[in-house]
Parts: sequence; C-alpha cells; structure tokens
Amino acid sequence: MSRGGSDSSSFTVVLFGNTSAVHLGDENILLGAEHVPPDQAHIPRKIKVSGRALSVVNILDLHEGDLYLDHVDHITGQLVNENNIQSFIFVLKMGQFTDDDKMGLEWLERKFGEHALSFVMILFTYEGEEECDTIIDDLKNNTVLEQLIKRCGDRYCTCSKSMNNQSEMRTLLEKIDDLFSENNQRCYTAENYNTELKFKEHQQGTGRQKDGE
Repeated sequence: MSRGGSDSSSFTVVLFGNTSAVHLGDENILLGAEHVPPDQAHIPRKIKVSGRALSVVNILDLHEGDLYLDHVDHITGQLVNENNIQSFIFVLKMGQFTDDDKMGLEWLERKFGEHALSFVMILFTYEGEEECDTIIDDLKNNTVLEQLIKRCGDRYCTCSKSMNNQSEMRTLLEKIDDLFSENNQRCYTAENYNTELKFKEHQQGTGRQKDGE
C-alpha cells in the first residue's frame, strides 16, 4: 500500500472504544479470541473478509489506560508510522452510551488531531438482533449521541457483539469504502499525525511564553 493511499484489495482499520462492546472469540471475524496486550496494540491482525485482505488494529481499551500507561504515546506513534489508516472504527454498545464512550472520541481527537474525525466510522454493536430496530429511537432520544454522530459525518454501521456475521462485515467494508471515497482516496498517515504533534508543541510553547510574561 502506497503512502497516503490504499489499493482496492487491502487496507487498515483501527478499532477503538470500550471492550465491553465486543465479545472476543474464535468466531469473531475482526478481533479473534486473543486479548491484545497494551504494548502490542499497534500490531495489526491480518484477516480476509469476502476475499479482501484487511489489517485490524485493536486499541479498544487504550484510552482507558492513557492516564497510567507511559507508553501510550509510543504505541500511537508506532501505529501511524507503520500503517496507513483507512478508518478509525469507534465501537459503541447499542443503547448504553456512557461518559466513557464520549471521552473515547475526545481521546482520539486529542491523540490524532481533529483531522482524524474525518476517518471515523461508528460501529454500534448489539446483543440480540431485535436491538437493531431501536437504533433510530436511541438517536432521537439522546441528543449527546446524536451530536457525536454528527461530528463523525453521520457515518455509522451495526453488527453483533460477537462480530461473527459475514454479511455485516461486508456491509462494514462497503461503508468504509464509501468513507475512503469521501476522503478522496486518502488515508490517515504519519504525516497527519506529525503535523498534529507540531501544532500541539507550538501551542504549548506559546502558552509557556504567555505564562512567562
């Protein structure tokens, strides 16, 4: 895959959010059964969905450990240096939107910059299929969740917590393809990340200068 782009058969997605929104297991197409140690969170899992190669990076609980894990910045740096990211998939549990979930998106923006929001696809997971029918009502009844979805370009998809349905995975890939087209076939790259780091450093430097006046 070329820098700043992707080809039509292979791409990288990064899952972030709350671990309680998924069930790990042998049948989990995206994540499998293995829990990913924090120091290996940047390493993609190589899979195939409908014949297409997909690299899946699991940082689902990384934002929860950001306050006490010194190596989070190192992991996010490695992640973007080693992968061109086609989509950040924000995993939420349907019907149970929490303050921690809201903070998950704020964490992504803080770590990867506001530009990263252009690459976010929200993935609502459900326990039983009947929950899928309630998603529109959930959005209407929760203005905070509705605003969060708007920040992500009104892009969302649904799948079971087990992530074991091939049809749902195909739909997710199709929506990520649409997202890729919306972004003029550009990925989130190390260049985006380093630009954000320089901007933060400039802001911090400006703040220190003002404090010293």
